[in-house]
Amino acid sequence: MRNMNVGVKVARQVRTAEHAIDQAMIEVCKLIQTALEGRLEARLAAEVGQTALEDIVTGLNRLATVRAAVAAGHAGLSTVADNHAIGWRLDGMSENKNILQASSSASSGVLHLAA
Repeated sequence: MRNMNVGVKVARQVRTAEHAIDQAMIEVCKLIQTALEGRLEARLAAEVGQTALEDIVTGLNRLATVRAAVAAGHAGLSTVADNHAIGWRLDGMSENKNILQASSSASSGVLHLAA
């Protein structure tokens, strides 16, 4: 393997970017929850803040799109590294990856969350 330093540096940054996107999504979800709980606590009608809530949910959806793009880029970078014998593996603890099985929901772009 050649260019191991470059490969490891890129692999670490990919992982950092993926985690940052996940953290941003978590924070937006907390914002949605806090806003909804605040509306209930303040005894406001359901339509109060609806447009703002829709905007925030749209932002969350866009973060999900970014997440998917970065994950696809991750796979692409892995292929590039393998095709050009760029070392990047054995960099600390690895993360488990789920292999998506072909299904109607996977092909429709639906994200399934598990507890």
